[in-house]
Amino acid sequence: MIYFCAMKQRRTLALTSALNGIDYLEASADGKHLTLVLLKAPTTAMPAPTATQVFISGGETITGITVTGIAPVSGQPLALTITLDETGDYAPYTLSLQASATTTAPPPQFDPALSSVVFRFHAGFDASVDCQNVVCCPPTLAAEPDINYLAKDFPAFQQVMLDRLAVLVPSWNEPHAADIGNTLVEILAYAADHLSYRQDAVATEAYLGTARSRISLRRHARLVDYTVNEGSNACTFVHFDLRDTRTAALPQGTPIQVPQGTTILPRVIGVLAQIDPSSSQFATLALASPAVFATMAAATLVPEQNVMPFYTWNDEACCLPAGATSATLAGSFTSLAANTVLLFEEVLGPDTGVPGDADPSHRWSVRLVSANVGTDPLNNQPITNIAWDPADALPFTLCITSSAEAAAGMAISVARGNMVPADHGQTQGPEILGPVPAPPPTPIAIGGAGCGGATAAPVAPPPFFFPSLAASPLTFARSYNPSQPASSLAASPVAATITLTDNLNATWSLESDLLTSGESDMDFVAEIENDGTAWLRFGDGTYGQAPAQGQTFAARYRSGNGSAGNVGADTLGIVGLAPSSLPPPITGVRNPIAATGGVDGDNMATIRTLAPFAFRTQLRAVTEADYAAVALRDTRIADARGTLRWTGSWRTAFVTIDPASNAPANLATATQATLETMRMAGTDVVVEGASLVGLHISLLVTVAPSYQRTAVRQALSAVFSTGLQPNGQPGLLDPAQFTFGASVYLSPFIAAAQDIDGVAAVQCQAFQRVDSPQTDYAAQGAIPLARLEIARVDNDPNRPDLGSLTIDMEGGW
Repeated sequence: MIYFCAMKQRRTLALTSALNGIDYLEASADGKHLTLVLLKAPTTAMPAPTATQVFISGGETITGITVTGIAPVSGQPLALTITLDETGDYAPYTLSLQASATTTAPPPQFDPALSSVVFRFHAGFDASVDCQNVVCCPPTLAAEPDINYLAKDFPAFQQVMLDRLAVLVPSWNEPHAADIGNTLVEILAYAADHLSYRQDAVATEAYLGTARSRISLRRHARLVDYTVNEGSNACTFVHFDLRDTRTAALPQGTPIQVPQGTTILPRVIGVLAQIDPSSSQFATLALASPAVFATMAAATLVPEQNVMPFYTWNDEACCLPAGATSATLAGSFTSLAANTVLLFEEVLGPDTGVPGDADPSHRWSVRLVSANVGTDPLNNQPITNIAWDPADALPFTLCITSSAEAAAGMAISVARGNMVPADHGQTQGPEILGPVPAPPPTPIAIGGAGCGGATAAPVAPPPFFFPSLAASPLTFARSYNPSQPASSLAASPVAATITLTDNLNATWSLESDLLTSGESDMDFVAEIENDGTAWLRFGDGTYGQAPAQGQTFAARYRSGNGSAGNVGADTLGIVGLAPSSLPPPITGVRNPIAATGGVDGDNMATIRTLAPFAFRTQLRAVTEADYAAVALRDTRIADARGTLRWTGSWRTAFVTIDPASNAPANLATATQATLETMRMAGTDVVVEGASLVGLHISLLVTVAPSYQRTAVRQALSAVFSTGLQPNGQPGLLDPAQFTFGASVYLSPFIAAAQDIDGVAAVQCQAFQRVDSPQTDYAAQGAIPLARLEIARVDNDPNRPDLGSLTIDMEGGW
């Protein structure tokens, strides 16, 4: 490193005089040699300093460094090489030229001001840096004013300004709020408070973990491809009970038209079922109602569908079994057709015949696929044969007639028509939004002409227009398809229910975001804040069209969303329908089944939890487990296994699937198409069914002496079945009880048999694989299966390869 003497002007004067001095000092990397460069070359009249005239002082851990030699540098007349006895430490040292060790005066002909230099040196230091000691006079720092920099709100800013004024202008002490000084302080404090809030908001809303606005979280989540769930409204089927208006002129009764969007309110004691929607009474009820529903489709109601009894073909103690998809009604119901929704309802207790004992859970809606009117050839009674969608198969056994029916004088269960879908949400609007304010001032372009000699024109910013809807929450409603199964009503797709038109009668389109919108696309986005308020965001002229200054909008939408609409059964009871010239024909309105499907939107904690991981969905299947996981994304597949094999020329991923009970016949083809989009390059995909292994199980059941063998056998058959047991649980032989590679144990079969009343003992006579009858696993108590094998005990005489169960009985009577 090179160290200069700091006195530059003194050096200049010394060069023009008869005095010599130190120009600079250079320390070598080895730490034991210094190069001293003088202002002038030594002469006889101005000799160079000797080794006894060079002194090194300073240091902390290494002191007393001695000069062992000094010699001129060849080719450099101004330079002298100084050799030291040891290197120094990291502390500063001073090299001084002195006439002798007993005096501090410099040698003859040397300037006293230029006879010493401060430097640092040690072994291994970086000698490539030219360091110069700069001596300067630092300015005197003024004392900072005593200001509270923690002030963040209006009162704190106001107090800070008043305290500062008390120091700067001690004579000013005006207590009146209307004083010009106090007014200016309040204006500045307000501006500071607003700026402080904006600074905090920008920093806070910039991160997913600190944002306090749900809209900010929604936008952050969109950046990582997570779509925030805005929730959905609840829906149900509403039954209309009609007054029988059949007359001689109208023998079939007068049909009633119910338009789509007809309002339905919860029942209120003492209020009629049908009220004019334009009346003040209806407006009051709607305003106070916790949940307002509306019909999802137009409907035609006929009195004959009020109550439709089942036809039992002159039998008694009849029921519709679980899984039923067809029935017969007593009567000629010509108004029934495909896509008509019916309600099956238990109206009397099967054992008592009392309405209060009817099971409210024995209510089920079905969508008809056919309705054929005919007659019973035995007695010429009119009947109507109905069949409904298999997806609406009866989930429970419905009792139709019993011994209690005769005493009650009516059927235990009936069918009802006049079922209309309805969902949660109240119609609002038109609500006027706007006018759009003027855009902020256009920034002034700074700078000269560009390369072409023209100055770039400043771009005018769009107006800030971010209106909110008065009613909340915005309804995300379900679409109704009359051909869909009745049981899937709550599974339909949802979308926000809002229509926006401007003052030019142009309709703007609702989008989930504006990233794909062009500069002329009239699109907008509805963003839901944490309090449920819906804010509408428009384009900026690049992503979506920006609204023009002075433009107004009319919003028509529905409010009501989430789990608040999941009302219980028989909650609804009032319809807003204008009466006709006849007496009010609707005598009752109710929802026999509880409303379902109402889901609350993602809260802020949910967004923070799910959004950072949503983008990690694997888009390519690599391992065997990946292929199985992709197949299992289809809910129609109960289980799947993937296997990678080398087929001689390339690798093939064999995906073995176990279809669920409701799987279609073409499931393997659909799965193959899905996996083709996910497979690795150079890997083929083959979808195959599981290897089904039939089991043969033979049990010897000893019946207790006081029990009848026939009754015990019937109970055993109910437990060892492939369908549902009487308690609604799956039977032990249900295919869903077995899965890939799962060993089948004998103990559950023995325990289930012994748990039946009347069974004294159970003994296993055979426990074998159908394809390997020579091996009996009764002693081991378990039949092991390979990885891709699934056990089956269908007990179907037509398919003995799929397993069988035999039960031999002894004892009892």
